[in-house]
Amino acid sequence: MRKIYREEISRALRNRRFLIVFLLAGISFTYGFFQVKIISTANPLSAINVWQEILRRGYYGFFACVTAVLPFADSLSVEKKEQMLNHILMRSGYKEYIWAKFKAIALSGLLAVVLPAAILLVICLLIYPAEPVHIPTLSFNFMEILPGSVISPGNTIDPSPLGYVLLCFLFLGVFGASYAIFAMGVSFLTKHSLLVFGIPFLYYSFGYYIIPTSRRLSWLISTETTLIPAGNLSAALIQYCLLCLCWVVGFLLFGKKERQVLT
Repeated sequence: MRKIYREEISRALRNRRFLIVFLLAGISFTYGFFQVKIISTANPLSAINVWQEILRRGYYGFFACVTAVLPFADSLSVEKKEQMLNHILMRSGYKEYIWAKFKAIALSGLLAVVLPAAILLVICLLIYPAEPVHIPTLSFNFMEILPGSVISPGNTIDPSPLGYVLLCFLFLGVFGASYAIFAMGVSFLTKHSLLVFGIPFLYYSFGYYIIPTSRRLSWLISTETTLIPAGNLSAALIQYCLLCLCWVVGFLLFGKKERQVLT
C-alpha cells in the first residue's frame, strides 16, 4: 500500500509540467502587475494589497484552474488510454490505487496554485511598503441568500493582515486541490486529457461571467470568490460543495468494481 502512495506522489511532484505551471503563472502576474502599476501611482498600496490586486487583475483564477489540473489530474485518463491499469492493479488494490491517486492529484493541484502565489507575495513584500493595508469586509452568513437580507455586524469578520494572508493561502490551497480533484472526477469518465483540462476551465469561466449577472445566483458572487476571500465566505463554501458533488457523481458513474476500471 505504501509503495503505491510513494509512486503516485513522486510522479505528481516530479512532473515536468510544473515548468508550464510557473510559465502560465508568470504571464498572469506580469499582466496583473502592469494593471496595478497604473492605479498604484494615484493610490499608494501596501505589499499585501498589491499582491491581491495582481491576482485579481491578472485573472489568476483562469490560469489557476488550468495549472491546478495540469501537473497530474489527467494521469488516470492517460493510464486508461494506454491500458496500464491492468498492470497497476496486479500490484495494488483498487481502493488503494484510487486513494493514492486522489492524494497525489490533490497535492499537485494545491502546490501548483500556492507556490507561484507565494513567490509573488515574497516579491511584493520586497518591493512595496508594508502599510497601509486595506482588508476587505468579510462575512460568513448563509442567511444572506434570502431575498432582502443584509450582512449584520455580528456576521462580519475582521482579520488582521497576517490572518488575512493566511486565509488567502488557505483559499488558494483549497482552490488548487478542489479543481484538481474535480478534474480527476472528469477523468473517471473520459480518456481524453483535453476534456480533463478544459471542463474545469469552462466551469470556472461560467461561474465568473454568469453567476454575477444571475438574479437568483448573484449572492454566490462568482467563482473568483473561491480563490480570493471576498464578501460572503459561505458562497465559496457552497461552490466547493458543488465541486465535491461533481467528483462523487463522476466516481459513482465510473463504478466501484475493478472490472469497471479495466474496461
